[in-house]
Amino acid sequence: MEATPKRVLLIEDDEKLRHLLAEALEAEGYVVGQAGTGEEGLRVAQAFEPVVVVCDVKMPRGDGRSVLAALRGDKRLGTTQFVFMTGDVQATPQRESMNLGADDYLEKPFSTADFLACVAARFARAEVLRKADERALTRLSATVTKELPHELFTPLTGIIGLAEVLLEEGEELDRKVAREMIEGIRASGDRLNRTLRNYLTILELINDRPPARDPEAHLDAEMVRVVVMEAATTAAQKSRRETDLRIKGDGFALTTSRNNLSAVVVELVDNACKFSEAGTPVEVSLRGDGHHLRLEVADRGRGMSAEQISQIGAFRQFDRNKYEQQGLGLGLTLTQHLVERDGGTVSLASSPETGTTAVATWPAVHEVG
Repeated sequence: MEATPKRVLLIEDDEKLRHLLAEALEAEGYVVGQAGTGEEGLRVAQAFEPVVVVCDVKMPRGDGRSVLAALRGDKRLGTTQFVFMTGDVQATPQRESMNLGADDYLEKPFSTADFLACVAARFARAEVLRKADERALTRLSATVTKELPHELFTPLTGIIGLAEVLLEEGEELDRKVAREMIEGIRASGDRLNRTLRNYLTILELINDRPPARDPEAHLDAEMVRVVVMEAATTAAQKSRRETDLRIKGDGFALTTSRNNLSAVVVELVDNACKFSEAGTPVEVSLRGDGHHLRLEVADRGRGMSAEQISQIGAFRQFDRNKYEQQGLGLGLTLTQHLVERDGGTVSLASSPETGTTAVATWPAVHEVG
């Protein structure tokens, strides 16, 4: 595994200090880039791609704050380790610097030893983050390679196979049999569509490009109740579990979109149906306490251990070699994202062989009039 390249960018308008610091870094084996203004520092950063930036706060043509803001907004350089250094502590206190997004802070004057220790600590942190990212990408790539073709080709095979039978033997088939085949094509199409939609949404999350939240989105209490009922029923019908569905409770006004709330309910009810036996209840409960709206979806399925719950993530399913499962296991990840984007939380309570209860909680909205 290749180590993180030891590139440091110094942005400091005091030329003498900058050269002294550069010499100290080079003596320790670092590759050093230099700039005397904020504007120049940003240009050098684009070409040099430093792992660590050490930047003065007060400089001509772009101070340290503007440099930090520009780097954090850059997709390629946004995670660069950033260290502020300043001789005016009152104007730029440490807490303010950290709140701006800096990773560390050096108060002038400082010793060469303190400076080198600070840079070394930032490189150590960058290396930890790099290794974590590599492990995550490796696991993601391996899982996608293994599971995605199955999840795409299985429903696609169903669509093509049933369609070919209908084309070749349609006139000879019993009407009931033909209808069952058409329903099979539709079910396979729905499964393929959902897999692709969930997969693309996860890619958006991985690349930090979540859809923007609509600040005007708002549902009144009655609409919340209607959306939950319709979405839960739709999900149960697709699993042919509508007779197992139990819905109770009343809604509270909620700041979210109809599509978001519907997607959350569909995912939670679909999971409950998927991981429990037909004939056992799937209970959907909706209630508010004046401060929060709480949606609970409970099943009586095989459940999960505490360790499995703690490891829930995208493209991960448990005991796949033991249980046939449809989907990539993205439902809970997507649900968590949608709820948290609207200011809420998602939690799970479960134990093996007793069932699972998923809980989504949002801040309630008090309607006027």
